[in-house]
Amino acid sequence: MNENNDHETAGQPPSPQVQNPQAQSAIGALHERADAFARFRYTVIPKQNRHRFLAAAAIIGIVGLIAFPKGEADAIEPEVQMTSAPALDISRFDMGLDSEFANATTVETVTLKPGDNLGPLLQRNGLSGQDAYRVTQAFAEVYKPRNLRAGQNFNLHFAGETLDHLTFKPNVETTVFVDRAGDAYTARKIAAEFKYETIAVKATVENSLYVDATRLGAPDKVVVQFANIYEYSVDFQRDIQPGDAFEMFFEVARDQNGDIVKAGDLLYTSFSPRGKTTDYWLFEDQKGRENFYDAAGKTAKRKLRATPVNGARLSSSYGRRKHPILGYRKMHTGVDFAAPRGTPILAAGSGTVERANRYGGYGNYIRIRHTDGYKTAYAHLKGFARGVKKGAYVKQDQVIGYVGTTGRSTGPHLHYEVHHHGKKINPRRLSQLSGKPLSKGQLPAFNTQRQTIEKMRAASDVISPRPQKGATVLTAALPE
Repeated sequence: MNENNDHETAGQPPSPQVQNPQAQSAIGALHERADAFARFRYTVIPKQNRHRFLAAAAIIGIVGLIAFPKGEADAIEPEVQMTSAPALDISRFDMGLDSEFANATTVETVTLKPGDNLGPLLQRNGLSGQDAYRVTQAFAEVYKPRNLRAGQNFNLHFAGETLDHLTFKPNVETTVFVDRAGDAYTARKIAAEFKYETIAVKATVENSLYVDATRLGAPDKVVVQFANIYEYSVDFQRDIQPGDAFEMFFEVARDQNGDIVKAGDLLYTSFSPRGKTTDYWLFEDQKGRENFYDAAGKTAKRKLRATPVNGARLSSSYGRRKHPILGYRKMHTGVDFAAPRGTPILAAGSGTVERANRYGGYGNYIRIRHTDGYKTAYAHLKGFARGVKKGAYVKQDQVIGYVGTTGRSTGPHLHYEVHHHGKKINPRRLSQLSGKPLSKGQLPAFNTQRQTIEKMRAASDVISPRPQKGATVLTAALPE
């Protein structure tokens, strides 16, 4: 009986056993991955892991062929176990929503209009009054709203209808960030780090000073500074001739990529109108005032301006001429500058107003008393600037009146006179007046500063239309 039983048992096939548990584990893992593909078809899995899944399936297939002898896989019925599916970890990177189905972040650029404020601007672009207030309050902690100007741009980063971030770049050096933090907003200001260096623009006048300088890359700011330095001694409309040499030496800022992003102030200038060269160096005096001085320590700013109106045309010079109204020859005791009616007239120097009223054939007339026996007179004015009256003190370059054609005049122009100790002199002689010198106690500091600038010039690049010996020619234009 036992033998029969043993015989029968021996003749029966063995009970199903799990062959190669490692293969079974791999199959189970692949099953979970396939299930994730099916249940989360809108995730990044189908896009980023498609090839991984196919490769894994191929490997499992090969392992299965090796692990099971031929025909054995069909004969064996694997034991089925009921298990609960593990919870899916949706925080994994491959469970994130595809960008096509996620809430997109949009960026809108808005521009501040004249008379506008940040708060109303934000409300017009989707923010509630409460959120606009929170943003402006945070913004004001790092940047003064009163410094905002029309034309400046703000980038608004929205997640759906919620403002997540605001960015504002008032200049190349500064960026303001306002970020959402729960129901509130926080702000921060980041200052860019630039590498400052010096560079020079050097050439001769061929077309005009402005055209030739800007073609070489000098920004408008530097050219205007240059003109302001020499305007007391040079008439830019009449004194400049082709071939006059000029040099502008100034600072520039470069970003981390080495690109020039900003131009600084002038440090040194040289100009040779009509062959007479004048050099000036920047220096800050004991009172903290910056000015330009020549090698002897005399300022570029003269006691009196040779031209008290900008952009005017010299219509009549000092000397004898045929009077355009009276018809006979007589002494013209000043110079005439033709300019559009209403053009501002500047005080040639600081002083006290002796008279500002109607004065016969001169029409509306102003006379200013300066130091050292000098007086200047301005005639045929359309009107007087506010506050300009007898006894008032005016500063050099202050607007005192406006070009007109009152009195004995044939058209809008300024008649300008200079009196010295009661005698009327040629205003063009004012260019020969030297500027106020530095005190003897400040000369050593000025000379040290001048030597420092000269060393910087020797080590700096030069922008020039022709190769300069020992210098690098740069052709890239500089930003303003």
